[in-house]
Amino acid sequence: PELVASWLPDSRACPPGQAYDESTSQCAICPTGTYSARNESTLLRECVLCPPGSFCLEGGTSPVLCPKGSYANASGQGECMRCLPPSYADALGSIDCKSCQLIIPGGTTLFAAATSEDDCTCPEQTYYRQDSGCTPCTEGLSCPGGLESPWQAEGYYARLLPEYGMDNKEWFEIFKCHADVRRCPHAQLGVCSEGREGLACTTCKAGLTSRDDGTCAECEGNDPALFALACLGVPAAVVGLYLLLDNDLVAKQPHTVLLVGIIGSMIMGVLQQLGTIASTSIEWVDPVSSMLDMLMVFSFEIEVLRVGCIASFSPLLLYVGKLCMALMMLGFMLLVHVAVVLLRHRGRFRDRAPTLIRSIGTLLLVFQIAIAGASIPPFECSTHPNRFTTVARYPTILCGWEDGGQEWRSMAMIGMVSTLVVCAWVAGCLAVIYQMPRQIEKNNEFYMRSFTFLFMRFKPDVYWFTVVPICRNLLVSLAPTLPDSTSQILCLQGFQLLYVVVVAHYSPWRVRLGNYLDITITMALLAFLSCAAFFVETSSMKAVAWLCSILVVFMFFLNATILGLAGFQLWSHKYRKPFSFFLCHHKAGAGAFARLLKLHLTELCSKSLRHRHQKVFIDSDDLKNLEFLFDYVGSQSEHIVVLMSEELLLRPWCMGELVTAHLHQPGLKMVPVRWSDFTRPDDEFISNYSSHVDCSCLLPHNITIQMIQSMLGWLRDLPGLSLPALLTGDAVDHISRNIVSGSFARIQDAEVSADPSKTASKGGQATGAAVVVIADTSNTESVSTALVLCKMVSPLTTQDPSLTPRYLEKDEDVAESVKTCIFILSNGAFFEASFVKSIIQAARIETMVLPIIAQDGFRFPGKEFLEDYKQRASSMLAPHGILEPPEILVQLISSLFKEIAIVFSPQDYSSTEELLKVKSRAVNDRLMMRQMTRLSPITLHGKEEGASDEMTEPPVIEKDEDANAELCLTPDESELVTELF
Repeated sequence: PELVASWLPDSRACPPGQAYDESTSQCAICPTGTYSARNESTLLRECVLCPPGSFCLEGGTSPVLCPKGSYANASGQGECMRCLPPSYADALGSIDCKSCQLIIPGGTTLFAAATSEDDCTCPEQTYYRQDSGCTPCTEGLSCPGGLESPWQAEGYYARLLPEYGMDNKEWFEIFKCHADVRRCPHAQLGVCSEGREGLACTTCKAGLTSRDDGTCAECEGNDPALFALACLGVPAAVVGLYLLLDNDLVAKQPHTVLLVGIIGSMIMGVLQQLGTIASTSIEWVDPVSSMLDMLMVFSFEIEVLRVGCIASFSPLLLYVGKLCMALMMLGFMLLVHVAVVLLRHRGRFRDRAPTLIRSIGTLLLVFQIAIAGASIPPFECSTHPNRFTTVARYPTILCGWEDGGQEWRSMAMIGMVSTLVVCAWVAGCLAVIYQMPRQIEKNNEFYMRSFTFLFMRFKPDVYWFTVVPICRNLLVSLAPTLPDSTSQILCLQGFQLLYVVVVAHYSPWRVRLGNYLDITITMALLAFLSCAAFFVETSSMKAVAWLCSILVVFMFFLNATILGLAGFQLWSHKYRKPFSFFLCHHKAGAGAFARLLKLHLTELCSKSLRHRHQKVFIDSDDLKNLEFLFDYVGSQSEHIVVLMSEELLLRPWCMGELVTAHLHQPGLKMVPVRWSDFTRPDDEFISNYSSHVDCSCLLPHNITIQMIQSMLGWLRDLPGLSLPALLTGDAVDHISRNIVSGSFARIQDAEVSADPSKTASKGGQATGAAVVVIADTSNTESVSTALVLCKMVSPLTTQDPSLTPRYLEKDEDVAESVKTCIFILSNGAFFEASFVKSIIQAARIETMVLPIIAQDGFRFPGKEFLEDYKQRASSMLAPHGILEPPEILVQLISSLFKEIAIVFSPQDYSSTEELLKVKSRAVNDRLMMRQMTRLSPITLHGKEEGASDEMTEPPVIEKDEDANAELCLTPDESELVTELF
């Protein structure tokens, strides 16, 4: 039956590729992942899953093996999956891929569906090592992948180590070409740019010289000329510098010459600073790279001069040669000095020693950055991708006491010694500057002539400012020793920013244009350093972010601190102001009296518990900025003393002070001290005040004409003190005591007068005085100057109290005990009877004389004056009992000026207390010398034998080199010292 059945047709029999579907009772195509196969038991076709290692398409009748490079790791796959890197399949019907990691550690295939182990290689950024397989590419290598050796990246120099191929050893030495990335091209290991060789491709091959494109080429005909030109130019510059400084009249040179010198020193400083910036680890690019390389010649980088075309030098020899350049310049300067002294100054080496010191100091000052920068290369090390560090300027030398060889150790020892020498020179300059005021007091001519190179460029009141550029230059020269470009730029910016702030604050340069030029140059350097930051590729972004955060916090903290200090100052001024008394005065009419009053008030305040810690304000001592003038009145002073001289109400700034005081009533107490010639303002003057005085300068300070008029009406009726026409020391003392005690509030315009029975001033006793001060008693300012002089010289005479000066009051005779007469010379003094009488009495006893110029506008008695004096003297002096012939008086006046006069002018705005102390010491020194000119005795005919009636030349203030007591040290330094004090 079975045989018969097989012959009969079956509706479930399906063709190949199909199978009978019971659900539909029809034949259906086998889906993907299966194939059609006959069931041996039922003889019917059914769909069977494709086995692993093969794939089946739709309607397939048998499985297909996976080709090489692919695999099927499960049943029922419609297609085989490709082997992805790092795997391959090298056989048909692979169930899984084989990994290249088993053949080459870290290896991979460069493409999918790899069919052989030969397709295994190292991926990009790795290179093949036999001991460790594929190794990650390090900095400085270029690794395209594969089994070949890597190349060196551009800007790096790499070479195989001798231990190449041994286990657990580095294969390569890698050095970054910090000097110029173009020297090290992207090439096979150890390959340098054309003409270069050595570690980091630093050196040129023999007979070649470096070029701007990073290569080395044969020397051209003009290459040695650069070095020869430098060898001729440097000595010529040294000779020119010496001849410029071999001038005893340096202090009297015009400001144009000084400006040229200032600009020259600034240019040299900028060029050296740019050379220092070029030597940092910043990787510059053209065109700035080439420009900075050229400027490095000013930092003693002699390689820029193509020295390789002359001879080959080792790094150690080049380093020592740079240091010796400064020594050679100093040695040549010494030879020039010897030659000039022998040929020009007849061998006076001792006299010309200041010129040598001045010349050497100037040379060292000009090249300070270059000399200091030439000392530090051994400590200026660059880090490389491996563990080594090399000297940045000499990359063939390894740094460190362990890694570095003998050559580096020698350089390091020399560098430490030379750096200590530079620091010692800086310390010496600081010591010289510190001694400046003391040496001026000692009138040390040698000191001033030797060290003018430190002071001449700056204003006398900031003579010390040379410390600032010296320290700035030292710090700039040391900046390249910092470990990375970021820190170098930040420090250089910090140095320049601090410097420009100090320059802007003090305006130190003697020529105003120098201040503007210095600030402009420094700001340009700051901008340049800011642009340099774009050339820096830093990996320490976190550190930079922290630094920025610190700066932000610092700014907020600084603002909060200043705000707190301002609030504290405002609070403290409310209860204890820094100035107890503010002296409001007109300089021309009451300047000397204001100085005298300050001396008295200061002395009394020091004994008062209430005012002990407060000061007395006078503008010449305490006013540093005119913008703060009215704040001193309203916020920082408890009392304002108004010295009401004749023209006080015509001075707009004095009016501004008084308006401020009026606005702060009643908290600010005021006491007027009225001069005898002062006129109280009437209603017409007050109402038309704007037509009398231009007060437009007060408008920016919010002081209007209406405020001034209101103040004048209030001030007119304010009670105060009246100064006597004949000023005495007792009157000043009485006024001062009333002011300090506060009793001026109860004074009803009382005139203060001295006790006529008292003839002794504060300078000493009337009887037995050896030194008297004589002034025009009709001139309040002249008398005030005399009293100031007595008060300031008296403390200096402790060694010899007999030299204590005493003011000679009106109608007091010059006693026989008087040995020295100090005459206060002011305009009109020679027509004042008491003054002329004192001159006659001094001549009769042949006293020594010391003339004091009390006014800048003092008119010296020239020929025309003496002729006029002869005609007018008799009529003006005879009524006062002076009957000597005019010829005798002319002779006596002329004889006064045979002695060198000293300027002592307290009313001048520039006459600070320190300056007056210096002048007082000069007076005391002159008194102690006891070698002043004596007045000639008067003969019966009114003159000495052979004496002339006329002065052939007008008298002047002489400056004698032997007059040690004179403030002006020497003729050649007179201008410098006069401006300094």
